[in-house]
Amino acid sequence: MKRFATSVLHADVGEVEQFSLPQTPQSIADDVCKSLTAPRYFDGSRRFAMVVWALPEGAAYPEDAPEGHPARSTYIQCAGSTRAMTIEIRLTHQDGSYQHWAVAREPVTDPDKWVDIEWDTSADHPSTTRVHPEEVFTGDQAALVFHDYIVDGTLPPTELLRPIDI
Repeated sequence: MKRFATSVLHADVGEVEQFSLPQTPQSIADDVCKSLTAPRYFDGSRRFAMVVWALPEGAAYPEDAPEGHPARSTYIQCAGSTRAMTIEIRLTHQDGSYQHWAVAREPVTDPDKWVDIEWDTSADHPSTTRVHPEEVFTGDQAALVFHDYIVDGTLPPTELLRPIDI
């Protein structure tokens, strides 16, 4: 059974990795979805980003996946708040090449139309990312994408994936 590690970015302490046992893909999806839909938790200031990655086959704990292993850079992530967030998915191959996408709720209708998603990292100014309006998710909408990725191992349809070079 697949095991997952999650990281949440906190404004005051930085990245906090979470890993617990026992776990199932469904229990991880439930925990992630609860966090994404809780306005007081995923508020865009104290907590503003989340990353979920699957441990490679045979790994019992995150530290069993060595630095540089493709599993460590294959993930689903989001940034923002429960009101407005962006989702990205990255798939890293054994040779180190990767595909990285911004995810949309529905196909982008106007490729020239952009909006900003903002979150507060307690730096001198808020962080922003520019996405198409169809790429803005609420926590409830994002929870469905995370659930399918974690429980079923599925990506959204290709028409909802915009390749980005990061």
